[in-house]
Amino acid sequence: MHIGVVLPQVAADWDHVIEAAQHAEGAGADSVWVIDHVLGFPPQRGILEAWSVMSAVASTTSRVEIGAQVLCQSFRNPALLAKIAATTDRISKGRLRMLLGAGWFEQEYRAFGWDFPTPGIRFEQTRDTVAILKGLFAPHEGGFTYTGKHYSVNEAVNLPLPVQQPLPIEIGGVGNRMLRLVAKECDGWNSPGAALAAFEGRRAFLAKACADNGRSIEELRLSVQIVAAVGDDEAAQHPGMAMFNPSLGLIGSPEQAAARARELMALGVTDFNCIVPPGNRGRTIVERVINEVKPLV
Repeated sequence: MHIGVVLPQVAADWDHVIEAAQHAEGAGADSVWVIDHVLGFPPQRGILEAWSVMSAVASTTSRVEIGAQVLCQSFRNPALLAKIAATTDRISKGRLRMLLGAGWFEQEYRAFGWDFPTPGIRFEQTRDTVAILKGLFAPHEGGFTYTGKHYSVNEAVNLPLPVQQPLPIEIGGVGNRMLRLVAKECDGWNSPGAALAAFEGRRAFLAKACADNGRSIEELRLSVQIVAAVGDDEAAQHPGMAMFNPSLGLIGSPEQAAARARELMALGVTDFNCIVPPGNRGRTIVERVINEVKPLV
């Protein structure tokens, strides 16, 4: 059971982030996560930018994996994204998790001046991004060239390369096209918390898509974004948790949370990226998950 902790970003400052990250590492968590948004929820609350936070966390921790759940492909040119990722993987000495999504929050696209194309185009852009990332993460003597429908590179050189060779690429999302892309091209799948009610059916679709591509779903790293409120029923009922299906999370007693974890692990899930309240309340829950739930799984 790999335990990840989602760090505070909304209405937070750097001190809050680093305290949470260092506590998670010291408590025994396996990874820490940010979200890749440029508007807070609501915008007036503010939010820290994802890559800035990840690179800083990489330099102030030593063991935990570091990722964004998920990186929005629209926000950065794919070649620049590959450069940022390779640099961050080197800063962290090989601890970066590369988890990519198509993008969905129209308000921030409009506010920051990005086009907000149709879901089909955003999927095609994601497919191009995966191809460019794979090309620029791997050795590419003489440069890497790719001409896609939306994104292209011409003899691009991304040096120094990531420490991880290969650097796995994972996808977050639940649509049919995205799951087929995972099955064909990627190394892992993340289910958003908002889609946990559909997890079993989406996992079955992905398993068939893998088989259609001559792969086993067991080759993929399966992760879930999930509410953790073990021993704190009030936290589970907080309005900020509502969109993440708290009733399907790691809630109730340690025994109840462990039973829920076992249900998901029976479906192939290895990674639990836990959404917890900020501050001491969240730190207490993280410790309960690690010290009281994990030993029961």
